[in-house]
Amino acid sequence: MANIELNGKRINAGDNETIVTAAKRAGVTIPTLCHMEDLTPSGACRVCVVEVEGNPNLVTACSTMVREGMKIRTHSERVLDARKTIVELLLANHPDDCLYCDSKGKCELQNLARELHVTRRRYRSDAQKRAELDVSHPSIVRNPNKCILCGRCVRVCEEIQTVAAVDFIRRGSQSRIGAAFDKGLNASGCVGCGQCVMVCPTGAL
Repeated sequence: MANIELNGKRINAGDNETIVTAAKRAGVTIPTLCHMEDLTPSGACRVCVVEVEGNPNLVTACSTMVREGMKIRTHSERVLDARKTIVELLLANHPDDCLYCDSKGKCELQNLARELHVTRRRYRSDAQKRAELDVSHPSIVRNPNKCILCGRCVRVCEEIQTVAAVDFIRRGSQSRIGAAFDKGLNASGCVGCGQCVMVCPTGAL
């Protein structure tokens, strides 16, 4: 067990427990877009950043283990500003079709933007994604334009279904998630289980 301080309150955290899990047990919700229980933490979205006393940089709560004496602030002004900027940057490449998107009302990105009071776009990408829909699969449609590269679909397909039909492809600003050789989903090993659709935080699947 580790004794830590969370937002000024002393709590006990378990061995090998992450900050986000310890906070959840203490009744403190830290927002995430890439994290899911039972999947390997990746820290890809950076939305869960928190302040740890003595650390000059914000750390990802989903992948940082607690340690004895750690003092954590989950909703300081610095943290909230960082989260808001991260969401704004994610939205910079996102289509403006929230009103008629299939995920309207259950889109985690949209809900988080509302929670952080993101009401306008301060950033816009010079090269907004305009990839074609992948309708090659009989039961799953992929919309790369709405993908935020959280990696949930990649991890659930590999770790839960043990299929690994999709993965990160290309590099840098051209990064995307797709099947091998950038083929359609029908050319992959996808078995149509729908797990990727269930865990997608946006309307990308």
